[in-house]
Amino acid sequence: MRTRAFTLVAAVVASVTVLTGTATAAPADLNAPYARAAARVGADGTLLATKNVSSAARFNGQSAGYYCVQVSDPTVDLRNAAVVATVNNYRAMITAIPNSNCNGLTRTITVVTTDSNNNLRDVPFTVAVL
Repeated sequence: MRTRAFTLVAAVVASVTVLTGTATAAPADLNAPYARAAARVGADGTLLATKNVSSAARFNGQSAGYYCVQVSDPTVDLRNAAVVATVNNYRAMITAIPNSNCNGLTRTITVVTTDSNNNLRDVPFTVAVL
């Protein structure tokens, strides 16, 4: 009976692995009711969750700590917006700079992350446009 139960469990686990595959899912919706745009970004620049943000990526040519986050809503004027950012579960520092050109894109926020010794470091973060 134990061998049969173990075989059944192993078959179920193998089936789930085959069904899920290795495809990456689209970013989740970010619950940010008071933000005009927001994003949760992984340390590698992957967009994990979003509200009115079309992309996030590591900044071209930088070894670590530089990211570009592009706001998709054309009505959000970053020149006059309050932009806030925080690192997720790390002891690090973060700077969010709204600008007009990052990785060749417009309507972007440049995010720079450093460790507690002020060395550039890739860490996950959340950024919001209020």
